[in-house]
Amino acid sequence: MAGKKRAFLSAKPHKFEATGDFAEHLEGEDRREMIPPEAIVERMGLSGKERVVDLGAGLGYFALPISKVAGEVVAVDIEPKMLALLSQKALSAGIANVHMLLGDISSVPLSDGAADHVFAAFVYHEVSVQSKLVEECARILRPSGKLTIVDFQKRFSGEGPPIWVKKSPAHAIRTATPWFTLQTRFDTDVFYQLSFVKN
Repeated sequence: MAGKKRAFLSAKPHKFEATGDFAEHLEGEDRREMIPPEAIVERMGLSGKERVVDLGAGLGYFALPISKVAGEVVAVDIEPKMLALLSQKALSAGIANVHMLLGDISSVPLSDGAADHVFAAFVYHEVSVQSKLVEECARILRPSGKLTIVDFQKRFSGEGPPIWVKKSPAHAIRTATPWFTLQTRFDTDVFYQLSFVKN
């Protein structure tokens, strides 16, 4: 337990293993019922032309659905095994517009203004300084680009990290304010989804 707590408080997002029970949990039917990727992607309001950067893309839980309604998806993850498995999944599904990018979500190896939309699902609570993550999102977005943050509600539940690690929607909105304006907010008992436009 102490090791897990240290991981949550570390400066960088911690790595997840790409195999075993954790990988099965990420893809399981129970999770899909609680956190439906297609519905979340639909609320992003994509037109089919955007370059979307998916931060902490993992096994493609969101990247693959996004690829169906975006021009291009850049899947960023710090774990090469995750990206390798995602690449295999995309290839098997005949999806050609998902590109893998190995990197730290707090310092994305993309140029300024390289993205139309940044998607950050369940990574906001992972970094120790959320303002740096949001500022990095603003940097890689074009003028008037969009940011979607999805994360766990700050409540006691069986989902996600311990409550002291979770960050509330109010925290995310307050942190984003210097760079973004909130457009829409969606809440369930398990997660929230915030849509911002770059100032």
